[in-house]
Amino acid sequence: MSEYEYDDQIWPLNCSWIYPREGNTKTILKVMVICAHPDDADLLTGGLAYKLTSRGHKVKYISVTNGNLGHYEKDQIELAAIRQKEALVSAKILGAEYSSLNIDDGHVYVNREQTEKVVRIIREFDPDLVITHRPNDYHRDHRYTSQLVMDASYMLIVPHYCPGTPISKTRKMPVICYAYDDFQKPYPFIPNVMLDITDEYERKGAALINHESQMMDWLPWTMNIEDQIPEDYDVQNRLEVLEMLIISVFSRIISDYRKLWKKGFPNKKIKKAEAFELCEYGRQPSAQELKELFPGAYIPPKRVLKEFLK
Repeated sequence: MSEYEYDDQIWPLNCSWIYPREGNTKTILKVMVICAHPDDADLLTGGLAYKLTSRGHKVKYISVTNGNLGHYEKDQIELAAIRQKEALVSAKILGAEYSSLNIDDGHVYVNREQTEKVVRIIREFDPDLVITHRPNDYHRDHRYTSQLVMDASYMLIVPHYCPGTPISKTRKMPVICYAYDDFQKPYPFIPNVMLDITDEYERKGAALINHESQMMDWLPWTMNIEDQIPEDYDVQNRLEVLEMLIISVFSRIISDYRKLWKKGFPNKKIKKAEAFELCEYGRQPSAQELKELFPGAYIPPKRVLKEFLK
Protein backbone atom coordinates (compact mmCIF):
# COMPACT_ATOMS: atom_id res chain seq x y z
CA MET A 1 0.00 0.00 0.00
CA SER A 2 1.02 3.62 0.37
CA GLU A 3 4.57 4.41 1.39
CA TYR A 4 6.03 7.49 3.05
CA GLU A 5 8.88 9.71 1.98
CA TYR A 6 10.80 11.81 4.50
CA ASP A 7 12.77 14.97 3.83
CA ASP A 8 15.95 14.62 5.89
CA GLN A 9 16.50 18.38 5.82
CA ILE A 10 13.55 19.01 8.12
CA TRP A 11 15.24 17.38 11.12
CA PRO A 12 18.13 18.85 13.15
CA LEU A 13 21.33 16.92 12.39
CA ASN A 14 19.21 14.68 10.11
CA CYS A 15 18.18 12.76 13.24
CA SER A 16 14.63 11.78 12.34
CA TRP A 17 14.57 9.09 15.05
CA ILE A 18 15.22 11.71 17.71
CA TYR A 19 13.03 14.47 16.33
CA PRO A 20 9.98 12.77 14.77
CA ARG A 21 7.90 15.18 12.70
CA GLU A 22 5.17 13.10 11.12
CA GLY A 23 3.57 16.20 9.64
CA ASN A 24 6.51 16.45 7.23
CA THR A 25 5.95 13.11 5.53
CA LYS A 26 4.62 12.65 2.02
CA THR A 27 2.28 9.80 1.11
CA ILE A 28 3.47 7.92 -1.96
CA LEU A 29 0.56 6.15 -3.66
CA LYS A 30 0.97 2.92 -5.60
CA VAL A 31 -1.16 2.32 -8.67
CA MET A 32 -1.19 -0.86 -10.77
CA VAL A 33 -2.75 -1.01 -14.23
CA ILE A 34 -3.48 -4.58 -15.36
CA CYS A 35 -4.38 -4.80 -19.03
CA ALA A 36 -4.41 -7.50 -21.67
CA HIS A 37 -1.82 -6.21 -24.17
CA PRO A 38 1.43 -4.23 -23.99
CA ASP A 39 -0.04 -0.97 -25.36
CA ASP A 40 -3.42 -1.04 -23.56
CA ALA A 41 -2.35 0.56 -20.28
CA ASP A 42 -0.64 3.52 -21.96
CA LEU A 43 -3.63 4.13 -24.22
CA LEU A 44 -6.20 3.97 -21.41
CA THR A 45 -4.29 5.57 -18.53
CA GLY A 46 -1.23 7.38 -19.90
CA GLY A 47 -2.47 10.79 -18.76
CA LEU A 48 -3.25 9.57 -15.26
CA ALA A 49 0.09 7.75 -15.04
CA TYR A 50 2.03 10.91 -15.83
CA LYS A 51 -0.04 12.98 -13.40
CA LEU A 52 0.85 10.49 -10.67
CA THR A 53 4.52 9.87 -11.41
CA SER A 54 5.24 13.59 -11.84
CA ARG A 55 3.97 13.98 -8.27
CA GLY A 56 6.27 11.25 -6.98
CA HIS A 57 3.77 8.39 -6.89
CA LYS A 58 4.47 4.89 -8.25
CA VAL A 59 2.73 3.38 -11.26
CA LYS A 60 3.25 -0.16 -12.51
CA TYR A 61 1.90 -1.39 -15.84
CA ILE A 62 1.17 -5.10 -16.20
CA SER A 63 0.40 -6.69 -19.55
CA VAL A 64 -1.20 -10.11 -19.12
CA THR A 65 -0.11 -11.17 -22.62
CA ASN A 66 3.10 -10.67 -24.53
CA GLY A 67 1.12 -9.41 -27.54
CA ASN A 68 2.68 -11.94 -29.93
CA LEU A 69 -0.35 -12.17 -32.27
CA GLY A 70 -0.75 -8.43 -32.89
CA HIS A 71 0.63 -8.27 -36.42
CA TYR A 72 -0.15 -9.53 -39.92
CA GLU A 73 3.46 -10.34 -40.93
CA LYS A 74 5.93 -10.50 -38.06
CA ASP A 75 6.95 -13.81 -36.50
CA GLN A 76 5.39 -14.39 -33.06
CA ILE A 77 8.70 -14.73 -31.18
CA GLU A 78 10.10 -11.66 -32.91
CA LEU A 79 6.92 -9.69 -32.24
CA ALA A 80 6.85 -10.55 -28.53
CA ALA A 81 10.40 -9.19 -28.19
CA ILE A 82 9.53 -6.05 -30.17
CA ARG A 83 6.46 -5.35 -28.06
CA GLN A 84 8.35 -5.88 -24.81
CA LYS A 85 10.91 -3.28 -25.91
CA GLU A 86 8.22 -0.85 -27.09
CA ALA A 87 6.31 -1.13 -23.81
CA LEU A 88 9.39 -0.57 -21.66
CA VAL A 89 10.29 2.61 -23.57
CA SER A 90 6.73 3.93 -23.47
CA ALA A 91 6.32 3.28 -19.75
CA LYS A 92 9.66 4.96 -18.99
CA ILE A 93 8.50 8.15 -20.71
CA LEU A 94 5.46 8.16 -18.42
CA GLY A 95 7.62 7.46 -15.37
CA ALA A 96 6.04 4.03 -14.89
CA GLU A 97 7.36 0.49 -14.54
CA TYR A 98 6.32 -2.26 -16.96
CA SER A 99 6.26 -6.05 -16.90
CA SER A 100 4.33 -8.84 -18.58
CA LEU A 101 2.87 -12.12 -17.37
CA ASN A 102 4.03 -13.46 -20.78
CA ILE A 103 0.83 -15.33 -21.62
CA ASP A 104 0.43 -15.76 -25.37
CA ASP A 105 -1.81 -13.23 -27.07
CA GLY A 106 -5.36 -14.54 -27.52
CA HIS A 107 -4.85 -17.10 -24.74
CA VAL A 108 -6.15 -15.30 -21.67
CA TYR A 109 -8.47 -17.64 -19.80
CA VAL A 110 -10.16 -17.51 -16.42
CA ASN A 111 -8.47 -20.51 -14.84
CA ARG A 112 -6.50 -21.36 -11.73
CA GLU A 113 -3.03 -20.79 -13.20
CA GLN A 114 -3.76 -17.33 -14.55
CA THR A 115 -5.81 -16.27 -11.51
CA GLU A 116 -2.90 -17.16 -9.25
CA LYS A 117 -0.51 -15.16 -11.43
CA VAL A 118 -2.71 -12.10 -11.05
CA VAL A 119 -3.06 -12.58 -7.28
CA ARG A 120 0.73 -12.80 -6.91
CA ILE A 121 1.57 -9.70 -8.92
CA ILE A 122 -0.99 -7.62 -7.02
CA ARG A 123 0.25 -8.86 -3.64
CA GLU A 124 3.87 -8.22 -4.57
CA PHE A 125 3.21 -4.58 -5.54
CA ASP A 126 0.51 -4.04 -2.88
CA PRO A 127 -1.23 -1.18 -4.71
CA ASP A 128 -3.69 1.38 -3.40
CA LEU A 129 -5.49 1.30 -6.76
CA VAL A 130 -5.86 -1.31 -9.50
CA ILE A 131 -7.18 -0.33 -12.94
CA THR A 132 -8.26 -2.82 -15.58
CA HIS A 133 -10.64 -3.27 -18.50
CA ARG A 134 -14.40 -3.44 -18.10
CA PRO A 135 -15.88 -6.97 -18.26
CA ASN A 136 -17.90 -6.07 -21.39
CA ASP A 137 -15.03 -4.67 -23.47
CA TYR A 138 -14.81 -5.64 -27.15
CA HIS A 139 -11.80 -7.99 -26.97
CA ARG A 140 -11.97 -11.42 -25.36
CA ASP A 141 -8.52 -10.97 -23.81
CA HIS A 142 -9.74 -7.67 -22.29
CA ARG A 143 -12.89 -9.24 -20.85
CA TYR A 144 -11.05 -12.19 -19.36
CA THR A 145 -8.33 -9.95 -17.93
CA SER A 146 -11.07 -7.97 -16.19
CA GLN A 147 -12.59 -11.18 -14.84
CA LEU A 148 -9.20 -12.37 -13.61
CA VAL A 149 -8.76 -9.15 -11.62
CA MET A 150 -12.25 -9.46 -10.12
CA ASP A 151 -11.70 -13.14 -9.27
CA ALA A 152 -8.36 -12.27 -7.68
CA SER A 153 -9.77 -9.44 -5.59
CA TYR A 154 -11.13 -11.27 -2.54
CA MET A 155 -8.36 -13.89 -2.68
CA LEU A 156 -5.83 -11.12 -2.03
CA ILE A 157 -6.59 -11.35 1.70
CA VAL A 158 -6.89 -15.17 1.93
CA PRO A 159 -3.58 -16.31 3.52
CA HIS A 160 -3.81 -19.95 2.40
CA TYR A 161 -4.32 -18.99 -1.25
CA CYS A 162 -0.92 -18.67 -2.94
CA PRO A 163 0.83 -18.87 0.46
CA GLY A 164 4.23 -18.43 -1.17
CA THR A 165 3.31 -14.78 -1.76
CA PRO A 166 2.09 -13.45 1.61
CA ILE A 167 -0.94 -11.19 1.90
CA SER A 168 -0.56 -7.51 2.77
CA LYS A 169 0.14 -6.87 6.44
CA THR A 170 -2.64 -4.29 6.49
CA ARG A 171 -5.13 -6.69 4.81
CA LYS A 172 -6.41 -3.58 3.05
CA MET A 173 -8.16 -4.23 -0.25
CA PRO A 174 -7.15 -1.94 -3.13
CA VAL A 175 -9.63 0.30 -4.87
CA ILE A 176 -10.46 -1.23 -8.27
CA CYS A 177 -11.53 0.81 -11.29
CA TYR A 178 -12.36 0.10 -14.90
CA ALA A 179 -10.85 2.21 -17.67
CA TYR A 180 -13.14 3.86 -20.19
CA ASP A 181 -14.78 2.16 -23.17
CA ASP A 182 -17.87 3.15 -25.13
CA PHE A 183 -19.70 -0.19 -25.30
CA GLN A 184 -23.33 0.08 -24.25
CA LYS A 185 -24.36 -3.52 -23.56
CA PRO A 186 -25.09 -5.06 -21.14
CA TYR A 187 -24.67 -1.66 -19.48
CA PRO A 188 -22.93 1.60 -20.44
CA PHE A 189 -19.83 3.00 -18.81
CA ILE A 190 -20.44 4.97 -15.59
CA PRO A 191 -18.06 7.97 -15.26
CA ASN A 192 -17.34 7.90 -11.52
CA VAL A 193 -14.00 9.65 -12.15
CA MET A 194 -13.51 12.26 -14.88
CA LEU A 195 -9.93 13.29 -15.54
CA ASP A 196 -8.78 16.21 -17.67
CA ILE A 197 -5.47 15.24 -19.31
CA THR A 198 -5.22 18.18 -21.71
CA ASP A 199 -1.91 19.25 -20.14
CA GLU A 200 -0.55 15.69 -20.03
CA TYR A 201 -1.60 14.65 -23.53
CA GLU A 202 1.67 15.63 -25.20
CA ARG A 203 3.59 13.30 -22.86
CA LYS A 204 1.01 10.55 -23.36
CA GLY A 205 1.40 10.85 -27.12
CA ALA A 206 5.21 10.84 -26.86
CA ALA A 207 4.93 7.55 -24.96
CA LEU A 208 2.34 5.89 -27.19
CA ILE A 209 4.13 6.46 -30.49
CA ASN A 210 6.80 4.07 -29.26
CA HIS A 211 4.31 1.24 -29.74
CA GLU A 212 5.23 1.46 -33.41
CA SER A 213 4.31 -2.12 -34.31
CA GLN A 214 0.76 -1.39 -33.17
CA MET A 215 0.09 2.28 -33.85
CA MET A 216 1.76 2.37 -37.26
CA ASP A 217 1.21 -1.20 -38.51
CA TRP A 218 -1.27 -3.48 -36.79
CA LEU A 219 -4.11 -1.16 -35.74
CA PRO A 220 -4.25 0.71 -39.08
CA TRP A 221 -4.25 -2.69 -40.83
CA THR A 222 -7.17 -3.96 -38.70
CA MET A 223 -9.05 -0.74 -39.51
CA ASN A 224 -8.27 -1.13 -43.22
CA ILE A 225 -6.56 2.26 -43.35
CA GLU A 226 -2.97 1.13 -43.81
CA ASP A 227 -2.86 3.01 -47.11
CA GLN A 228 -3.07 6.23 -45.09
CA ILE A 229 0.19 5.48 -43.27
CA PRO A 230 3.24 6.94 -45.07
CA GLU A 231 6.06 4.50 -45.79
CA ASP A 232 8.63 6.92 -44.40
CA TYR A 233 7.29 8.74 -41.38
CA ASP A 234 8.83 11.00 -38.80
CA VAL A 235 7.68 11.84 -35.28
CA GLN A 236 5.06 14.28 -36.54
CA ASN A 237 3.64 11.67 -38.92
CA ARG A 238 3.44 9.17 -36.07
CA LEU A 239 1.66 11.67 -33.85
CA GLU A 240 -0.88 12.37 -36.57
CA VAL A 241 -1.59 8.65 -37.01
CA LEU A 242 -1.82 8.25 -33.26
CA GLU A 243 -4.34 11.10 -33.02
CA MET A 244 -6.50 9.38 -35.61
CA LEU A 245 -6.44 6.14 -33.62
CA ILE A 246 -7.12 7.85 -30.29
CA ILE A 247 -10.13 9.62 -31.77
CA SER A 248 -11.48 6.22 -32.80
CA VAL A 249 -11.16 4.97 -29.21
CA PHE A 250 -12.02 8.10 -27.21
CA SER A 251 -14.27 10.05 -29.59
CA ARG A 252 -17.26 9.85 -27.24
CA ILE A 253 -15.53 10.38 -23.92
CA ILE A 254 -16.16 14.12 -24.05
CA SER A 255 -19.31 14.32 -26.18
CA ASP A 256 -21.29 11.72 -24.20
CA TYR A 257 -20.62 13.45 -20.86
CA ARG A 258 -20.47 17.06 -22.00
CA LYS A 259 -22.78 18.30 -19.22
CA LEU A 260 -20.70 16.57 -16.56
CA TRP A 261 -17.43 17.97 -17.93
CA LYS A 262 -18.91 21.48 -17.84
CA LYS A 263 -20.10 20.93 -14.30
CA GLY A 264 -16.76 19.61 -13.09
CA PHE A 265 -14.57 22.05 -15.04
CA PRO A 266 -16.74 25.15 -15.53
CA ASN A 267 -13.88 27.46 -16.50
CA LYS A 268 -11.92 25.16 -18.78
CA LYS A 269 -12.42 23.62 -22.19
CA ILE A 270 -11.57 19.94 -21.90
CA LYS A 271 -9.78 18.75 -25.04
CA LYS A 272 -8.34 15.42 -23.89
CA ALA A 273 -9.67 13.19 -21.17
CA GLU A 274 -9.66 9.84 -19.43
CA ALA A 275 -12.44 8.42 -17.30
CA PHE A 276 -12.86 5.57 -14.85
CA GLU A 277 -15.65 3.51 -13.36
CA LEU A 278 -15.59 2.15 -9.82
CA CYS A 279 -15.71 -1.63 -9.48
CA GLU A 280 -17.74 -3.00 -6.56
CA TYR A 281 -15.20 -5.77 -5.97
CA GLY A 282 -12.58 -3.43 -4.56
CA ARG A 283 -12.54 -1.15 -1.54
CA GLN A 284 -15.15 1.58 -1.86
CA PRO A 285 -13.28 4.87 -1.43
CA SER A 286 -14.51 8.25 -0.28
CA ALA A 287 -14.64 11.13 -2.76
CA GLN A 288 -11.57 12.59 -1.03
CA GLU A 289 -9.57 9.40 -1.53
CA LEU A 290 -10.56 9.31 -5.19
CA LYS A 291 -9.31 12.87 -5.58
CA GLU A 292 -5.95 11.77 -4.16
CA LEU A 293 -5.75 8.73 -6.44
CA PHE A 294 -6.82 10.76 -9.48
CA PRO A 295 -5.19 14.22 -9.09
CA GLY A 296 -7.35 17.05 -10.36
CA ALA A 297 -10.28 14.79 -11.26
CA TYR A 298 -13.95 15.65 -11.03
CA ILE A 299 -15.82 13.09 -8.93
CA PRO A 300 -19.52 13.47 -9.81
CA PRO A 301 -21.70 13.11 -6.69
CA LYS A 302 -24.08 10.13 -6.75
CA ARG A 303 -27.14 12.34 -7.12
CA VAL A 304 -25.59 14.14 -10.10
CA LEU A 305 -24.68 10.84 -11.78
CA LYS A 306 -28.12 9.40 -11.09
CA GLU A 307 -29.79 12.38 -12.69
CA PHE A 308 -27.41 12.35 -15.66
CA LEU A 309 -27.81 8.60 -16.31
CA LYS A 310 -31.61 8.62 -16.28
